[in-house]
Amino acid sequence: MSELADRAAAVERFDCPMCAAPAGSPCRTRGGKIAPKYHTPRFTLVPQLRAELEIRTPAERGPGRTWAAGPAIDAATPTAAAKPTRVGYARCSTAQQELQSQLDALQQAGCQPLFSEKISTRIKVRPEFAKALEYARTIKQAVPHQRVILTVHEMKRLGRGAADLLTIAEDLRRHDIELELLTGPLQGIYNPSGHGAALFAFFARRAPGAA
Repeated sequence: MSELADRAAAVERFDCPMCAAPAGSPCRTRGGKIAPKYHTPRFTLVPQLRAELEIRTPAERGPGRTWAAGPAIDAATPTAAAKPTRVGYARCSTAQQELQSQLDALQQAGCQPLFSEKISTRIKVRPEFAKALEYARTIKQAVPHQRVILTVHEMKRLGRGAADLLTIAEDLRRHDIELELLTGPLQGIYNPSGHGAALFAFFARRAPGAA
């Protein structure tokens, strides 16, 4: 049954060479009525259907009745935009500092997954930060139209100084990943594309010293 339906769909892609019925419409008789079957010449356009003459006009099209225009089809309602993927990253510098307040804020913002570590920004390689970036890149590569947002509690959790922030900004820009700051004077979501480097330079001048 499924093969028959597939063949019928294949026939629907072509105009009928006998009665000029447009693709997607059943054939017409000379009297203006709907033909109970497709005209045979229509099958010649799809070689695999030449021997199959039993594909009948669907009942909802009213075979045998004079053709009349159907109701206008409303434009499809746009589907709601997909929920963005928020990748959360939390960081503090020493074992004595607590991370839970950052994690709570990130979770409340809808971040999933969450990456966290206790490490100074003076250390060039931060393993969990690298994992957060890699996860964000992977999602963006797999689903290019999906919004991916790297979310941190505040700017100083990202990096220390202009050079570090500009490097991060370039990575985000190159992979079309947005940045979200949950608190601070620069709270909001930023797209680093275009003028992202200049924007992050501004961030660097405004950001307090990282801890």
